[in-house]
Amino acid sequence: MDGADNEGAARADVIVLATPWDTARALPGAMPTLLGDLLATTGRAGLGLLLGVVAGIALGLVAALVARQAPVVEGMLDFARSIPPVVMLPVFLLALGYGDAARTATIAAGCAWIMALSITTAATAPRSARREMLDLAGASRLHALVWTQPWESLPVLAVGLRASASTAVIVAVVTEMIAGAEHGIGSRIISAQIASDTTTLTLSVLGVGAVGYLANVGLRRLEAWARSFG
Repeated sequence: MDGADNEGAARADVIVLATPWDTARALPGAMPTLLGDLLATTGRAGLGLLLGVVAGIALGLVAALVARQAPVVEGMLDFARSIPPVVMLPVFLLALGYGDAARTATIAAGCAWIMALSITTAATAPRSARREMLDLAGASRLHALVWTQPWESLPVLAVGLRASASTAVIVAVVTEMIAGAEHGIGSRIISAQIASDTTTLTLSVLGVGAVGYLANVGLRRLEAWARSFG
């Protein structure tokens, strides 16, 4: 009897995952709150991405100017980029409090180092044929940079922006899961896990996947457009 009881208890602990049909049937009713949480996560990711891109461009430009005299700077950027952004979340929580400011700062930190490395890569690339032709034509260094560097750097910057956008979505969800945001797909996933609501869990995973996919499609087109200038 004890063996049968233990087997029954083990079966009772098994959670049956939602079927595709159950998930599709639950979508209309879950859509309003699901969209609200997706918008909250997208808003945090977008703001963090914007701040990270601005900070990354500034850091990258400074690093590119210094890297010629001190090559170690580029290695320092690689080191900083290797630190997982979520590791910085406790620091920002202590500094900025348990709110969106800390989450946004964590997202921005993850994006900034990627963009900074993209800027330094573009700035230290070998001279192109266009630049050589302008030099031979007697153009000043400033004019040659203005006419070539911004346009030839676009493909590298587009790749950095695409990588930063993916990082922003991932870090936004993880910070919501760890720090407990009131709204957001990360909080929704944790709540569904606690309640053993596999239907909501599946819808949340599919929803954030759709957001990431659409962002990548748009940025891939931007990358293709940027390559036409390269």
